[in-house]
Order: sequence, then structure tokens, then C-alpha cells
Amino acid sequence: MNPWKKILSAVMAAAVCLSVAGCSSAAVDDDEVVMHVGDYDVTAEHYNYYFLNEKYSQDSGDSSYWTDVAASNTSLKEAADNSIKQFYAMKKMCDDAGITLNEAQNAQVKEEIAMLEENFGGEEAFNQVLASNYMSLELYRQLSEESLRTISLFETLFGDQIRERVANDYLRAAHILIQFDESAEDAEADKAAAKAEAEEVLEKIQNGEDFFALVDEYNDDPGMVDNTDGYYFTEGEMVTPFYEGAIALEEGEVSDLVETEYGYHIIKRLPMEQEYIDANLMNFVSTEMYEDFFSQVEETQNSMEVTTESTYDKINLENAIKNEQNA
Repeated sequence: MNPWKKILSAVMAAAVCLSVAGCSSAAVDDDEVVMHVGDYDVTAEHYNYYFLNEKYSQDSGDSSYWTDVAASNTSLKEAADNSIKQFYAMKKMCDDAGITLNEAQNAQVKEEIAMLEENFGGEEAFNQVLASNYMSLELYRQLSEESLRTISLFETLFGDQIRERVANDYLRAAHILIQFDESAEDAEADKAAAKAEAEEVLEKIQNGEDFFALVDEYNDDPGMVDNTDGYYFTEGEMVTPFYEGAIALEEGEVSDLVETEYGYHIIKRLPMEQEYIDANLMNFVSTEMYEDFFSQVEETQNSMEVTTESTYDKINLENAIKNEQNA
């Protein structure tokens, strides 16, 4: 999983993908406060979201899965507690840093909700799907907004490091791939035919034909459909011959044929575009940055006092199973 996706999953449980998980009537009213994390009040709805999704991730809605309800309840509560504390630690970090959503991000949340309503067949159907994932529209909106705020926080903390990493370690290139099939009945002939075609394409480029027009005509790499301006990559993200062929080029230069296990490549090295980099910073995050970020989250989390209300104990595995059986 990419680091930015790990950050998102820390804010939103897996069920945010909105598959139909299950239903469980709450033992506590949604708006009742069950816990306090620092200065933040945690509602039953928010806590249930993590607790019930953790439960569903293990039992898939089959209550017979649980053989030791008491012990299992302890582990489920610990998982939900940690998710809630981590959520509010990141929220505090955003608040302390003055991170707010900009106009484009607010529009993004609205557009996402409108698209989901349309995809699920209208507002009522969408709300039913949300309910099956243990949340209301308002909670979904809150989680979406906090996800975007957390990404903005990460970019604020690590943006300069990310840009420096891209400048030092990344390059950009497009290519034309002519595939061959080593499992073909006559693999040698198939490979020779691919090489002949690749040589023909290379000659056209050398004679001045447009590289990207030839990409559209000849390329066998489906990834170039979604990456029409080429790939940004660093060492280890492409097969070695491709990386070595690309890094040996000057910007604008085109390689000779480069053979890999995928076929014959004709590579064109392209200039880095700062506008693209700035708009896609999270694509270039290193594991070390991710670990540094969550170290800061953990430090903040440990600094926040956590207390619970009597309603907290009503959210438990025994009640969740009973509610499912009575639904």
C-alpha cells in the first residue's frame, strides 16, 4: 500500500469503500458522547463506525465466528480505541497547524458525495448503503474532510523534503513498447517479428516523426493510456534495463532499442514538470517520511488524555451480536 493510502486508511476504516457490510442497531444513541480524547468528544456513531467495521472485518456478519465473546470484545475495543485516538491525534495536529480545506477541496467532497448518490441510485439508496457501513452522511462527510486535511498536513510537514527527493532521485520518461511472447509456439519468430517492428518504429522517430503519435499507433503498454505524459519513477520502480536505459538519456533524447522481459522499448526522456509534481506530491512519499509522520501522530496521541462515559461500555460485542440477531 502506498504511504498516502495508509494515511487515508488511518482516518477512514476499510468500509469507506462503501461495499454493503452489514447492519447492527446501536446500543447507544448515535449522538451520545461515549469518550473524550483530549478536548474532543467522541460520539457513539463515530466509535461504532470503527468498532463495528473491525468486527465485520473478522466475522463477515456471521456471529457464530465468535467463540470467546469476552476476550474478543477486549481486542475489538482495543482496535477501535486505537483508531479513534489516532483519528483525533491527526485532527489535533491539523487544528494546531491551522489546516483548513480550500475551495477546491470542499468542492471535491461535494462532488464525491453527488457522484456516489448517482452511482447508488439516488440519495435514499446511498443513505442505506452508508447505514450498512455503520455511518450517516454527516459522518461520511466528516471522515472525507479529515482525510483531505490530513493529506494537506502531511504535505505541509514534508512538502519540501518530497520535492527535494523528486529532484534528486526521480526521472520522467515515456516509451513505446513492442511486446513479444516467449511462450508462443514459435517464440523465436515472435521475438524477431517484434524486434523488426520496433526497429521500424525507431527509424520513423529518427526520421522526424512525432514520438507521441507513434505511441498512439504502436505502443503495447496499456499503462501509457493513463499516463499519456509519461511516467515519473525512481530506481527500483521499473525493471533494471528500462531504468538504466532511461537514466542514460539527456532530456528530449530517444534511446535505441532496450530489451526487457516485457519486450522492446523505445524510451524518450522527458523534462520534469514542477506543476505536476506539486499537484501529486503524495505519489512521491518515501517510507521514511511515512514512518516519521506516524511517529509524530503517536507522540500527539500519547499526549492526549482519554476518558470514557458510562455509555462507552454499552458498545460491546455481546450487544452487537444481539442487535444483529434481532434486526
